[in-house]
Amino acid sequence: MDPSANFNLIITQTELERFKFLIRSFLRARIAKLDKHPHHHLPSPNLSPTEQQYLTHRCTLLSHHVQTSFLSSFPAQLQKLDDTAGGISMIDAPDPETAVFVRMLRDAGTVEVQGEDGVGVVELRRGDVWCVRWSAVKEGVLRGDVEMV
Repeated sequence: MDPSANFNLIITQTELERFKFLIRSFLRARIAKLDKHPHHHLPSPNLSPTEQQYLTHRCTLLSHHVQTSFLSSFPAQLQKLDDTAGGISMIDAPDPETAVFVRMLRDAGTVEVQGEDGVGVVELRRGDVWCVRWSAVKEGVLRGDVEMV
């Protein structure tokens, strides 16, 4: 066998293993986010059918466990896991002020950012990648102007 062909094969296999590692890491991170706030993400239209099935099954198991462990001993009006009585939601949600990495698909206007020098305004131009607060780019993500990295 030609030594250069063998070397090319080793490089190709190494790149394939690196790519598989990146994909597995991405999937682990996505599942960790879903596991952290399952009831919040369940009605999301951004989930694949497999993720929707996984999350539905997880929420069912979690609800059954909580119900059989201690919730059944509470009065009937206090047994709901998605209660919003008193203006407080029982569904735990991610912090909207958490920083996220985003890439601009189109020019998306400006957002306020807080830095060491105080508050500033940055222009979000097509192709830029930023680390900003989720609350600042949520509307752009929903419009499709911005994508999560």
